[in-house]
Amino acid sequence: MRKNNKSVILLCFMICAGLCCSACDSVEEKEINSDTVLVSQPENNSENESSEMESGGTDTPSKEDVTAMRSVVLEGMNDEEIERLTENIKVANLIMEDAYLNDNIFGELSDPDSPYWQYFNKKGDIQLGWWYNGQIVAKDGIMQVEGIDETAFYERGYEPGMVYNRFDAANFIALIEEMQDSVKNEMLRTDLQQLIDLTYMAEVTHEMEYANQVYKILHDMDYFLLRYGIEDVGIYTHDGGTVAKYYGVLSVYGATPYELDESSSYQILYEKSIENDPEKYGEIQAVHKDFQDADGKDTFYYDMECFYFDDTYPAKLNNALQTYYDSVEKEYIQDSKVYKDSSEGSVNTPYNSLIFQYFTYVGDDYVSLVFNNVSYMGGAHPYSAMDGITIDCATGKIVKVQEFLDDTDEEIAERLQAVLGLEHPATMEEWDYYLSGTGVVFFYYDPRFWEPVVTRRVR
Repeated sequence: MRKNNKSVILLCFMICAGLCCSACDSVEEKEINSDTVLVSQPENNSENESSEMESGGTDTPSKEDVTAMRSVVLEGMNDEEIERLTENIKVANLIMEDAYLNDNIFGELSDPDSPYWQYFNKKGDIQLGWWYNGQIVAKDGIMQVEGIDETAFYERGYEPGMVYNRFDAANFIALIEEMQDSVKNEMLRTDLQQLIDLTYMAEVTHEMEYANQVYKILHDMDYFLLRYGIEDVGIYTHDGGTVAKYYGVLSVYGATPYELDESSSYQILYEKSIENDPEKYGEIQAVHKDFQDADGKDTFYYDMECFYFDDTYPAKLNNALQTYYDSVEKEYIQDSKVYKDSSEGSVNTPYNSLIFQYFTYVGDDYVSLVFNNVSYMGGAHPYSAMDGITIDCATGKIVKVQEFLDDTDEEIAERLQAVLGLEHPATMEEWDYYLSGTGVVFFYYDPRFWEPVVTRRVR
């Protein structure tokens, strides 16, 4: 049975969980009342108030300053657009603020391997730890408190601490981009772009400071631009210190945008976001064929895991996949001719195999899947290569990476060489790509030898 844990549920992707209302055409007004978790300072806040959270040193805008600036930056927007922007930023700020004050979220994210990074990387069910005395706790913490080893931990049958993450970084970025389209003021557009860029960098690098900067922008934009928090929120809090704090990070007040560490637009991807449940989107059909000699002895065989989308997706996607499967099968049949006669003394039967791996992106515009193409010639080890397949949902065509980037193959190779520290540029035969929710990810045909590299889509 799932237990209730306020601190975990309130995170619900610190930035985006409260933004579900934004997906609707109308925005439901959320009343601030005594039942709403706001910004009351916890007793141990002196520990939370780390150097990362100090004010930007800019003079705090007065109520008159905020009112005047709000009028300037929202000019040209209609009432519905203003209400939607204000509501989404408000809810995002309150949720992330509660996570900061009560859950030490930036301490959690200081560890790039923390399970809390799943809020950026994965939509759906995520495991943050294990239920222990009504709270979700890390396995190591439980083992230490109980004085048990890992074997004893699993013998006790602790229930996984699962929560549902409705939004990930890609969803948040898409939402901000959508609202940005309604903004006419270039300074405000710059601040919204900062939210987009910082969220992307947090997702791909797992560096806490990017998430920290996201919070500061949300905080200042909510309390010192779209609302005046000292009056609108401060009266509902036990301690108005957080509401009154001004970080000074908004371009609309002349702040310099946070400098992103993007010396190269290509970055090592810290964690892949994948979905490996084919039943979520369709089904896999297995294909097997044997080849035998005149005496009926097997000389070669191949297996293929052919995934097909169900009928909720355009038929052209399956047509494109079938073209790919046909080309792979043609190669397998060609390979079979090499083994048409059995080899004396051969211990293992040669084979080819196409194995479905995972989805990396399934959207209305494109879908990306990865397969493992295996070839075994009877020796000590098989040869394995990863294939990325990306299909345009509108045209039903398998597309090249230039659909999303302006870089040539040669430029891609040079950038991969630089970010990976390779001795020579990577050739096209060595790398392939797939789409993630926010970018293009390059990978080596044998992923044991390269880390994946991501860059932002320009289209």
